[in-house]
Formats: sequence, C-alpha cells, structure tokens
Amino acid sequence: MKAAVIYAPFDIRVEEKDNPKPKSDEVLIKIHACGVCGTDDALKKGEYPANYPAIIGHEFSGEIVEVGSEVKNFKTGDRVTVDPNRVCHKCFFCRSGQEHLCDNLSSMGVHIDGADAEYCVMLESNVYGIGDKLSYEDAAFAEPLACAIHGSDLANVKIGDTVLIIGAGGMGNLMTQCVKNLGAANIIVSELIEKRREKALENGATHVIDPSKSDVNEEVRKIKSVGADVVFEVAGNSKAQAACPTYARKGGTIVYFGCSPQDNTIEINPFMVNENEQRILGSFNNQFATGRAVEMLSTGKVRVDNLVSHTFSLDEYLEALEIFGNPDTIKLMVKMD
Repeated sequence: MKAAVIYAPFDIRVEEKDNPKPKSDEVLIKIHACGVCGTDDALKKGEYPANYPAIIGHEFSGEIVEVGSEVKNFKTGDRVTVDPNRVCHKCFFCRSGQEHLCDNLSSMGVHIDGADAEYCVMLESNVYGIGDKLSYEDAAFAEPLACAIHGSDLANVKIGDTVLIIGAGGMGNLMTQCVKNLGAANIIVSELIEKRREKALENGATHVIDPSKSDVNEEVRKIKSVGADVVFEVAGNSKAQAACPTYARKGGTIVYFGCSPQDNTIEINPFMVNENEQRILGSFNNQFATGRAVEMLSTGKVRVDNLVSHTFSLDEYLEALEIFGNPDTIKLMVKMD
C-alpha cells in the first residue's frame, strides 16, 4: 500500500509499505479521508515528540474490509471512524477514569502507524460507526471535534457565558460551534486572517477581532466589562497564551488547547492569577468523546462542510504540509480516492 511515513523532522516520504494485518481484536480499515492537523505540522518541524519511523496522520474515516476473529460489533463494509489513541487499561490514570492520560499511550501517527495511508488497523474498542449518510470527509472531523468537545467539557462553559477563542483555523471553528451549542451568549474570536474570521462568523461567532488592528483586551471588555468567562487559546501561540489571564474575568477559566512546541515557555503573573482566582487548564486529546462527536456531525449540530479549504491526494501529502498554516488555508484534507 501507499503511505506517508515520517522518519525524522523534515524527513517525510510517500512510499510503498506492506498492508497491515489485523490481530484477533482488530479491524482492517480502507481509509477514504484523513485530515492534516497542527500535530502533523509540529511532527514535521520536530516540535512534538514521536517514535520514528511511523505513518503520519490520525484524523480519518474509512470502510472496514477485514475483521479479526474476536471482533463482535463490526463487519466488513461498515463505514467507520476511530479514537486513534490506544491505552493500556492498567496504569494509575486508566484505572482512575482518565484513560486519555495513560502512561503508556500510543497515538496513531505519533507513536504507532497512522492513517495517511491506504489501509490501517485499529482495535475494535476504538472504532465508531458513522452510518450511511455522513460523508467520509465530514467523518474525518470526528477526532478533532472530539478533542474540542473535551476542551469545552473541561472549561464548563455555561448558558449565557462570554467566551473568547484565540485562533480560527479548523480547531478554532470547531470550538466556536461547541460553545455555541453549550449556550454561550457572546462568542468572541480573535484571528489575524480575514478569511478565518469570516468563517468563524459563519459558524456561530458573535464578534471577531483582528488582533493586528485592535487591542484584544479592550475589545473583550467592550462586550463584557469584567472580561471573558472562558478563554480558549487554540493557536498554540506563546504570546497569546501569556496574555490569556488578562482577557479572563476574576474567577474565569483559561484553557490552553493549541499544540505548542514542547520547549516553549511563557511568563504569567501568579500573584494576579491567585488574586483573581482564575483556573488555568490544559486540554489533551479526548476523553470518550468520539461517539458524541459522530452524533454532532451526523445531526448537523456541528457543520464542517465549509471548513475544508484544500484537498490533496496521498501522493500530494508533502504539498499539503508545505502550505499548512498559510493565510488561504483552513482545513487540509487528504483523500485516498
């Protein structure tokens, strides 16, 4: 089969590999669509730790073409997506109900072979049916949407809240829709790129800010004088992360959601965080949210049809990474068909 394999930072090759074989508790999936995300870009740049070599990619959907002897709930021909994170079920975190923080986590495209390929295998326990109506391209958003759902769960967004989202790429637009569905009254999106600001307005933002032309804190406080109830930093931008406590109200919540380079640090004022009793949280992967993501996509509660800006074949995967983050991009999608 054809696959995009990362051997080291800046060394990714589209090449022929042997087709994987499913174990007794696994299924073999013919991949139809796989999204390109910030983690893939960070892997390319060496900003995110990985086990090399590995087939890159983890946001995908496809069709089951073979099932292991112990698989009970799926059959060949089923249209599916997956939670791409394998866990051990034995460590402290797994046994405490926080499997996404597993000490022995193996994530597709990072630690084990992923989905920018014609085929992949996955444990039956990680597979989710997508039905007959959801397109493969839309279903490939299940993994990033599951992460956005988990982040909004952590933030405990309430009806009537004012929420600031920093960054309006694919993830920022998914987060915008999550907090809209949770009943946020004001959804403020700060984004440098006009095209992405426009897309955020399409997807439920009530206000947008161009941070190159306006002071974000001043604009937020024009809308809610005490500051935002919840601030999501989705871009992985160090300067924006450092400023987040300034944007949040007393007693507010800050969620660092974006993928940051592992060696980056920021400075914040702990006195002010303490004095204002703010919560600063990290949001990592998803915690049993994949099924919910499929439901939100299937029912149209979250739309993604307007987010794919560029589509590539698997042979063009390196071209996709080359333009990742460009001003005219939002979500990049690799289609195996």
